[in-house]
Amino acid sequence: MDIMGNSISEKSDFYTDSTLGKLVNLLIEAGLSQTQAQVYLELVKQKEATAGNLCRATGVKSSRIYSILSELEQLGILMVLNTSPKHYIVAPLSEGLLNLQELIEKEYAKKKEVVKELNLRLTPLFDSSSTIPSVMAFIIKGRRAIIAKIHQELAKVGQEVLIRFPNPKLYFEFEPVLMELQDAGIKINAGLCQKSLNKLREDSSHLPEIPLTICKRCCDCFYLMVDQNYLLSVSNWASPNVYAIWTSDTSLINITSFFSSSNVA
Repeated sequence: MDIMGNSISEKSDFYTDSTLGKLVNLLIEAGLSQTQAQVYLELVKQKEATAGNLCRATGVKSSRIYSILSELEQLGILMVLNTSPKHYIVAPLSEGLLNLQELIEKEYAKKKEVVKELNLRLTPLFDSSSTIPSVMAFIIKGRRAIIAKIHQELAKVGQEVLIRFPNPKLYFEFEPVLMELQDAGIKINAGLCQKSLNKLREDSSHLPEIPLTICKRCCDCFYLMVDQNYLLSVSNWASPNVYAIWTSDTSLINITSFFSSSNVA
């Protein structure tokens, strides 16, 4: 007996033809069960059959065959002749496949609506501060991953951004998104040290379009604070193995905020 409760000896010849085996797999991918696919293909071979004929040919138990045939009828790929006993025939190929395709499309559309509903109902839970631990931190390794995380955090800004750049090149990388946020009413507090700002004015014909705070100290560090809720800091952008720390720890946020305000030239 196999896992479907079918007799292996009775149905072993069904899969001797590799073509039939491939057809079974295709029908399964289209949404049929293995047993449904087996019964359907046997009916394709026989053209017309009774439930008893199909039981003997496929090894499907008589207690199961009628529900299988009813399911295939609901899929629109076989028809029932009101004879005694009942005879079953496959629907014309184009009609049967069209019926199957319509059911698949309806099921797909239904699942898409379920996903939309999930999005509506889960968004408030994900956005709620109660779902976020009061203290959370993790390390991000690699320049590309850090830049991606910065863009991700900037996309969530609600009121204000505090951001400090170690060099003009990094500033220009984020200038477009900062301008978009500023146009949307977000308060932008961006800064560079005087040395970097002077170099920017000397080397570039493109001057900053965001008003820049001048910082007293020059260093390779970078930090981003979003709405006083999240802090992302990078200690050394010049390092080939650069890494960042992202945290919601209020103490670190307060310390960084104090340092930022005291470091203004």
